Amino acid sequence: MIALLRSITAATAIVFASFTLGILAAPAPAAAQNQQLPPQVSLTPELVEGFIGSYPELHQLGEQLEQKYGKVDADPEDPSSFVSGFAQYADARAQMEGIVQGHGIPSIQDWVQVAYSVMLAYSFAERGEGGGSVDSEMAEAIGQIKNDKSIPEQQKEQLIAMLEQQMAQISQLRPPAGNIEVVVPYAEQIKQIVDSQ
Repeated sequence: MIALLRSITAATAIVFASFTLGILAAPAPAAAQNQQLPPQVSLTPELVEGFIGSYPELHQLGEQLEQKYGKVDADPEDPSSFVSGFAQYADARAQMEGIVQGHGIPSIQDWVQVAYSVMLAYSFAERGEGGGSVDSEMAEAIGQIKNDKSIPEQQKEQLIAMLEQQMAQISQLRPPAGNIEVVVPYAEQIKQIVDSQ
């Protein structure tokens, strides 16, 4: 998930790198292409606090479960992927359910959706302007391409098409109304979770 979030913030850099190096087309972020994403939920302070409060306990349990079951298939950059990995084991799932329910989240499935929603909202909040800076950076990049007389028209069309595809992918990731505002007061705590990976 964090790899996907980083692809949001890296999209503009990819575009400018492609533009500068004369690359005709860059692939869309692999995570966005290949990953089945959970639906986002509307966040409340209670859900964000439940995620933040449960994460250290789940992480500690994950270390114990790893000793019992071995490593699970998890994204090293996704602070929640180990939960899905261990949820396949009934006793592990029951223990994790107990933790998340103790923090006001009904189930592991709900927790994964909350975690995804929190991390996306955090990523957009970190970009500034409620995530609107992503749109303005992309629009500026399109303007620069259109106005650059050194780029042949066919290359301009390809670069602009690539940008528009990336803008469409980013718009699909945009958090529901209010989610960014809900996570902002918790940004430092969420950053600690992200940095712990």
